[in-house]
Amino acid sequence: MVLQTERLILRPWEETDAEECYQYAKDPRVGPIAGWPVHTDVEDSRRVIREVLTAPETYAIVLKETGLPVGSIGLHHNDLAEKDDEAELGYWLGVPYWGKGIVPEAARALLCHAFEDLGLARVWCGYYEGNEKSKRVQEKLGFLYQWTNNNVPVPQLGETRRGHVSLMTRERWDAITRADITYLAGNRKFNYRVCGILLSEGRILAMRDERSPYFYLPGGRVKMGEAAEDAILREMKEELDVTPRVVRPLWLCQNFFTEDVDKLRYHELCLYYLLDAAETGLEKRGERFTLREGAHTHDFVWLPFERLKDECFYPLFLKDEIFRLPETFTIKTEREPL
Repeated sequence: MVLQTERLILRPWEETDAEECYQYAKDPRVGPIAGWPVHTDVEDSRRVIREVLTAPETYAIVLKETGLPVGSIGLHHNDLAEKDDEAELGYWLGVPYWGKGIVPEAARALLCHAFEDLGLARVWCGYYEGNEKSKRVQEKLGFLYQWTNNNVPVPQLGETRRGHVSLMTRERWDAITRADITYLAGNRKFNYRVCGILLSEGRILAMRDERSPYFYLPGGRVKMGEAAEDAILREMKEELDVTPRVVRPLWLCQNFFTEDVDKLRYHELCLYYLLDAAETGLEKRGERFTLREGAHTHDFVWLPFERLKDECFYPLFLKDEIFRLPETFTIKTEREPL
């Protein structure tokens, strides 16, 4: 397996890398703080490559600019990661490249590989007391502190140390990397959203919260790397605690408006999906019901189609088109009236 980032190639170590490995591993600032002794000569580095660094899921950190290795990173099974769906992240880097963000860049690629390709559920990472650089790497990556052990054996150096352990779960990695597709530029904001059209006996399910003076449709922002169909089902689960059936996409609408809540000018792309919630028991909750999502309270109402024209309701085009849903996917543009 070979992994690539903007600046790096992560590839298996080769014995021909011994001279480059020795160049950095002979420095007493590199190995001992990570728990292994300095390399004594090129042949010692060659032996370590052959006996240690050729283990599965261990990679040389190679600079694209030079094609030469400057450090190592890998996923290992040990006392921290005993289960098949776990691994421990380990890394070291040559001193000339400290402070350049190289290890976090390499580690993000390896964590993506761990969770998406290898299907791991947890990746552990530790550092010995005093290794502030390793601590900062783990904090940058989003690892969460778990515990401290005052008597951690360091077998290669014949001593014990105070060690700290942190953890990255698949769920946390998804939350970190699959951020909402949105960005702010001055007083303008872009969103990529999905909304659900839920119908029952001439009524549509609308919602509003304590911040909003108007009704809108259940839904939310799509996350990076997430298919729109998955996003709408996730949003329905988060907001309504149901999993409806996706019937078909109806519209892609370009919306341009100023938000009443934050006063920002929005450019929004929203996919509207027709959903079938007949088998979910949603209608049994009554004509009006309230649910909480995080810190916000959502009020849901089944609004008759005819009532939409008299309500403060968005998107505006739906006030008319709810009576004639398109059979084919349609692109629309809606600009807020001045």
